[in-house]
Amino acid sequence: GLGYDADMMEGFFDEAVTRLDSLIAGTLSLPDLCSAFADFHTSNALVFAARVICSCHMQLNADDFLPFIADARPSVKDFVTHEVEPLDKEVEHVQIMALSQAFAVPLRILYLDRSPGPLNHHDFSEGPSDADAGHVVHMLYRPGHYDLLYTA
Repeated sequence: GLGYDADMMEGFFDEAVTRLDSLIAGTLSLPDLCSAFADFHTSNALVFAARVICSCHMQLNADDFLPFIADARPSVKDFVTHEVEPLDKEVEHVQIMALSQAFAVPLRILYLDRSPGPLNHHDFSEGPSDADAGHVVHMLYRPGHYDLLYTA
């Protein structure tokens, strides 16, 4: 329904699913995981799979996302084609929101800017249960870049 070529998508998703299945099963060692992320083909397959999932989620929930992108592009389809799917585009706030929803993963993003005082943060969560249980992915946003944070 969303216009993607199934054969083309299969290659990207096979690579991503293979790595994720190994990670979940505990058969992928940390050195192998680092190696996979350092490999150009594997890294791009994982990133592209995430971008397509984000794109699909945004298109299937277009009414929820159109207010966030109306100034940038005339439609959600145009936005995802030019801003979400290409590998050379930076991820913006709206894509982070879509990924959090698509994967049902609560996020806390800390914003590092030049304002005085404590760090500002924004929480993305579909429900309080995971966030309350401590299952929150923490990220740091520095203007133009997101980093994963590992809590001790």
